[in-house]
Amino acid sequence: MFLAPLPTQRNERGLLLKHKKMTTVNNIKNTGKLTALISFVIGTFFLLFFVIFKTYDSIVIIGMYYIAIAFIVNSIVFLSVFISGLYFWDRRLELFATCGILLLNIPIAIGYFFLVLNLSSL
Repeated sequence: MFLAPLPTQRNERGLLLKHKKMTTVNNIKNTGKLTALISFVIGTFFLLFFVIFKTYDSIVIIGMYYIAIAFIVNSIVFLSVFISGLYFWDRRLELFATCGILLLNIPIAIGYFFLVLNLSSL
């Protein structure tokens, strides 16, 4: 004799799966936002350090390495969040907004680059 599962069991499983999905999406969003914030703070720190101490060679070299590493890390996180937005289609607006936050670092980095060029007279 086959016994069908109780409706409450099905609901609990559905709620559990929905909770796991929400947690996963929230973790992805928070990782993207944290990556964008950390990149912005470290880049601003390098710019302020450059402006205050005027040690052109060492700060510029370290900054170039930082830009390369930040570009790679931000690209990986951006692609992960973007693909997650395609996978979790019902939560795409939140995930694509996080992609936008990550992309905001690009004009900021370009502005910092031109500021360093003007201050260093290169």
